[in-house]
Amino acid sequence: MPPSVINGPALVALALALTVSAADGQRAVRPEAQPENAVTAITRALDVYPLVAIGEIHRNQQLHDLLVTVVRDARFLPNGGDLVVEFGNARYQDRMDRYIRGETVDQKSLAQVWRDAVNILVWDAPVYERFFDTVRDVNRTRPTGKYLRVVLADPPIDWAVIDDRTAWEQIAATRDRHAAGVIRDEVFARGRRALLIFGSGHVEQAFGPHRPSNLAELLEAERPGGTFYVTADWGNRETTALLVQWRPPVLVRLKGTSLGAVHVGPPTQTPRLDEIADAFLYLGPTSSLTMSVPAPLIYADTAYLRELLRRDAIQGGANAAELRRLSARFFNGRTR
Repeated sequence: MPPSVINGPALVALALALTVSAADGQRAVRPEAQPENAVTAITRALDVYPLVAIGEIHRNQQLHDLLVTVVRDARFLPNGGDLVVEFGNARYQDRMDRYIRGETVDQKSLAQVWRDAVNILVWDAPVYERFFDTVRDVNRTRPTGKYLRVVLADPPIDWAVIDDRTAWEQIAATRDRHAAGVIRDEVFARGRRALLIFGSGHVEQAFGPHRPSNLAELLEAERPGGTFYVTADWGNRETTALLVQWRPPVLVRLKGTSLGAVHVGPPTQTPRLDEIADAFLYLGPTSSLTMSVPAPLIYADTAYLRELLRRDAIQGGANAAELRRLSARFFNGRTR
């Protein structure tokens, strides 16, 4: 609850609420945002929308702590439903289904789900494996007909046959279209409800012309108004000032509010928050947020580390700095 005495941050928030720019560039009064408990708001949204999309900040610890809390909450998809995720190779859907049902899947085989995705390395952070473990644990407490299912929405890439950048780029270019097709077939067509967890750039709307349609736009074309979009990104001085008196995590609906009118960058060059999402997920001041970091000993498996180096070379070296540090530690000057 907000404090009974208006403190410094609250005064800043009130000032911003009264002066934030409206869409036509004129100053206008907008009501202050009204945060809701994030778990309650997300579970309620799933009562209304077949799909709730959360724009993930990759490896963010606070966001993933919230996701675990949501999945464990008794109000979350109580009759069963889906969790559609970016961080898993669709090639291994059957393997994930077996694991989530409680069957035995050896650790090395399970790790291929996230290790062999189109983008490398990022999903080695422990929050992703923990997410799958959480769903498995929750299913142990549910009758079979009310199980949660994890739907792997990254394309079914086979890294064993990828040996040049062109081959990788052809698959990478299909990521949003593939995910949209999975959601159409596994969620919408089957009359199910789902929580979608994808990087924020995939599920934000109206973010610049002259680019391929992202997942949000493809979903709107498939089922207009069927998705509730939540962004956890774009925290800045203004968003913090408007929300700092609230205890995170909270979810704030954006339409018509002072927070919704905040631009994500220079006002003349970037959209407002309410143009890219329906709600903002406040996890705390940006200075308080932390990252989940892979355990270095994962890469003591030098066969895996060599394969990551090969894949990174194919992708163009996006992870070269991190891989150099790991190589220095685990190869110790030996030939790789």
